Amino acid sequence: MAFPIALAGLTTRDSIVDAVYRGTLAFDTGDATLLESAMTDDAVLETGGMALEGMGTIRAKLSDLISKLDTTHFVTNLRVDIQDGEAAAHVTANFLAQHYREGQGVQPDATRYLVGGVYLIDMVKDEKDGLWKSKYWKVKPTWSEGDRGVMSGH
Repeated sequence: MAFPIALAGLTTRDSIVDAVYRGTLAFDTGDATLLESAMTDDAVLETGGMALEGMGTIRAKLSDLISKLDTTHFVTNLRVDIQDGEAAAHVTANFLAQHYREGQGVQPDATRYLVGGVYLIDMVKDEKDGLWKSKYWKVKPTWSEGDRGVMSGH
C-alpha cells in the first residue's frame, strides 16, 4: 500500500509533526518513498551509539532491518519549536517502539522487544518539494524490556 506523501490543509506546525509521522510509518511499513519524504538526503540518524549518515546508510543499516520486523512506533507528546517564517525547527517527542520477529507480531506468546524514550529531531523545510524533513534525528532510549535479540531478526 502506498501512503500519501503530502497531506492537504496542514498548518506549518502540523506539517512538521507530519514529517515525524511519515518517518515512523515508513520504518513500520518499509515504505522507502515515504522515508525519503521524511528525511533529507544528508540526514543523520543517531541510535544505539551509532550515527548513520545519509539516506543510503539509513536505509541499508536501519530501515531495511526494521521493516522486516513486525513493528509499531507510537509517537506522542510532540513539541515543535519554530519561529514564524523560519525554515528550520526542533521537535521533541516521546516514543514507544514495539518489535517482534517477522510474522510473529500477532502470536500471543511471541518474544518481543519494547523500547521507550525520546526523539530529538532537527527539521528543515525542503525548498524543492515544500516538505518538512528531518536533518538530524536522535533516538534516545530511556528504558527497554524484552529480548533485544529480536532486533537482529534471530
